[in-house]
Amino acid sequence: MKTGQLFINGAWINAQDSYEKLSPSTNRIYGVVGKASKKDVGLAVDAASNALPMWSSVPISERALIIKKAADILVEMYGDEGKPTDLKSLITNEMGKRLQEADIEVIESSDMVAYFSENGERLLTHKVLTLNTDLWPTKKSIVEYEPVGVVGVIKTWNYPLELPIWTIAPALIAGNTIVFKPSEHSPFVGIEIGKIFERAGLPNGVLNVVTGCGKTGEYLVEHKDVNMIDFTGSVETGRKIAMSCAASLKKYNLELGGNDAAIVCDDADLELTSNGLVWGAFCNSGQVCVGVKRAFIDKSIKEDLLQKILNKTNALVPGKDYGPIISESQLNEIENFISDAITKGAEVLSGGKKIKDKSGLYYPPTILIGLTPDMRIMREECFGPLLPIIFVNDTDEAITFANDSIYGLGASIWTVDKNKGIDIARKIQSGMVWVNDVNVAFPEAPWGGIKSSGIGIALSDQAIYEYTEYKHISIEQSDEQKRIWWYPYS
Repeated sequence: MKTGQLFINGAWINAQDSYEKLSPSTNRIYGVVGKASKKDVGLAVDAASNALPMWSSVPISERALIIKKAADILVEMYGDEGKPTDLKSLITNEMGKRLQEADIEVIESSDMVAYFSENGERLLTHKVLTLNTDLWPTKKSIVEYEPVGVVGVIKTWNYPLELPIWTIAPALIAGNTIVFKPSEHSPFVGIEIGKIFERAGLPNGVLNVVTGCGKTGEYLVEHKDVNMIDFTGSVETGRKIAMSCAASLKKYNLELGGNDAAIVCDDADLELTSNGLVWGAFCNSGQVCVGVKRAFIDKSIKEDLLQKILNKTNALVPGKDYGPIISESQLNEIENFISDAITKGAEVLSGGKKIKDKSGLYYPPTILIGLTPDMRIMREECFGPLLPIIFVNDTDEAITFANDSIYGLGASIWTVDKNKGIDIARKIQSGMVWVNDVNVAFPEAPWGGIKSSGIGIALSDQAIYEYTEYKHISIEQSDEQKRIWWYPYS
C-alpha cells in the first residue's frame, strides 16, 4: 500500500484528509493519497510566492544546471529501453500504461527537460531591437523577459509524467515558481516529479506538489496570489478555468480535448497506414488527446485497408498490447458512446463489449462503421479505444468532414505523396498535423490546438515565452534637453 504526502516549501507533510487511489489493472486500492485542503493550497502558494524573488534572481545559467540535473535523473530512472524500472512500473501500475508506452514517456520527458535547460539562456537573454534609425537615430530599445510569477499547474492523468514535465521545465527556467496539482488518478507519479526536482537541488518553495481531487484544483485556480494557470484536461473544465481567470485577468494556458481526424488517401501505403491507425487509435487504450478518433478512408481502398485494420486489431492482446481504462466512470462513458452509436445505426466490427473474464477495467479495441454526424462519437471526444471509420469519395470530402468539428488539436494524413500530404495538412483546421505518423512530440516543435482544443503553446521555444512577461525598455542616448515633438508647438 503506497502513501502519498504533500510537498510544500521543501518538506513532505501529511494532509488532514485523504482518498484511496484505485489501480485500474485490478480495480483495488493502490494507495492512500493526501487531499490538500484550502489551507494546504494556501501554504503552497505562500511558499511559492516567498521563493519567487530568490529564484527569479538566480542567473539563468544556474537555473539551467538544476533543471539539467532533473533531466539526468530522468535518464537514470529510464534505465534501458524495454526494461522495467521503478518509474516505469509506477506509471504502469498507477495509470495502466504498457511498459513500451511508459518507456517512451520517460525518455521523451528527459529530452524535453534537457531541451529547455540547454536553450533557456539563449531564449531569455534580453534582445536589442533594430529600430528605424532615420526616424529614431538616438533611441535604443531592449526587450527583457520577466517571469509571470506563481504558476498553478493542473494536469490530467493519461501522460502523468510528460504533461507536467513539459510545463514545469520551461516555467522554471523562465524564473517562475510553481504549485503543481497532479490528477487524482495519477497522484503518485506527480509526487515522484516533486522528488526528482528535490534530488536535482531545486530550492525550497520553488516547486510545490498538492495532491487532491477537483476541489483542490479549484482552490489553486481561485487563489489571488497565483499569477497564471496551466491546465490540461476537458473542454468543460477548461472553460470554467478561463472564466475564473478572466475575473482577475489572470494568465492561462489550456490544452483541452480533441477529436482528431485521420485522412487516408487513395494512394496510401496500406501496411503503413493500417499499422499507424491501429496504434494511433488504441495505444494507451485510446486514452490519448491526439489519438486517431475519426478515420476518413477513400472508398477505392476500402476493402483491403479495412481487412488489414481488423486483422491487426483482433490480434491485440489485453494486458500485453493494451492496458485498462483509468476508472470505472471512464469505462462507463465509453460504453455510453458505443450504445449511442449502435442505437443510431452504427455497426460494430470488432470489440464493443467490456472484457469480463479479466480483472481490472479492460475494454477491447473497438471498430465501428456506418457512422452518421448525429452520433456523439462524431461530435464529442471519446477517451477510449474506439476507431470510427468513415468511407469518403475523395480527399476534399474528407477535409470537409475533418474540419466539421468544434475541436482542432491534431490530425494525420496518410499518402505516399509527401507533397500532397503537406498540401492537405495546410487545409486542416488544427494546431498539429502529422503526415504518415501520429502522436509524436518533439521539444523543438510547438504543441497546441485551436478552436475548442485550447489556448497557448506547449513545447518549442515559444513555450518558454508563455511563462514570461515582456518588458520594453526604451533609452534616449542623446544629451538634448527636449524632443522636437514636445511643447511648445510651433
